[in-house]
Amino acid sequence: MNHDQLIKGTNKVALYATVALFYWVFIFLVITAFDLKVFREHMTEIFYLSILGIFAILGGAIVLNVMSNLSKISTVLSQERGYTGSSTKPSKLLITAIVVSFPLICAVLFAGNHLSAEKKKNMLISSAQSLISENQADLAALADYRFSKDYVKRAEKTLNIIKKIDKNFPEIVVIVSDVIDKKKVFLSFGGYVDWNDKKPIERSMYIYSTASADRMYLEKVFSGNETNYRFSSKKGHYELYFPAVINGKKIVLFFSDYQEYGKVGS
Repeated sequence: MNHDQLIKGTNKVALYATVALFYWVFIFLVITAFDLKVFREHMTEIFYLSILGIFAILGGAIVLNVMSNLSKISTVLSQERGYTGSSTKPSKLLITAIVVSFPLICAVLFAGNHLSAEKKKNMLISSAQSLISENQADLAALADYRFSKDYVKRAEKTLNIIKKIDKNFPEIVVIVSDVIDKKKVFLSFGGYVDWNDKKPIERSMYIYSTASADRMYLEKVFSGNETNYRFSSKKGHYELYFPAVINGKKIVLFFSDYQEYGKVGS
């Protein structure tokens, strides 16, 4: 292999590698900035991503530097042989394609994130429907709400058993409506409780804190003005409020899941 072939081959490899590095960094910057869930890989921490970006830019700079030096060597060798190569410039079509490719990549990533959220939504709804159809007796006991230590223990035990049956089952609590000091509140049961039978339990220990939008939704559910579920997804956190009427009594099942990695096909 002569010098010209070596330089030409090296330039092609370096150019393709540099373009691939910039695209790779761009894709992961978009995923991290917008918390998109598209790939399985554990590359979500900004610090590690910053290191990746620094090495990518550094590697590209080194490669471009080597390319420049090899081009100079190629020019000198060509002049010594009495041959002056014509320089070629990238076509407008190529430049346009490169510019357009970046918003297209963003569109694909956001579409993948949307599909992941839709899949998680369908999974949570299916879990809620399955739980209600297969655990009527247990849910009937939870729907028959009377605040007491026995009720709290029963809710925790029932929901923990349900979650352990399927390792992929999301976190779940049951939400009921109650009144504390003449104020309407929502209580949640089924989460982890550090039990101490010697200490009394109070309603205030189980108040379900919500954002204003979620509280408005729950108020409509328990007032009878809302029967539909409510799903939300943000930064890999997926939540589903699923109302249920058991023996004429209303409860809300709240499912939550966190997806650190995301992939449409996972």
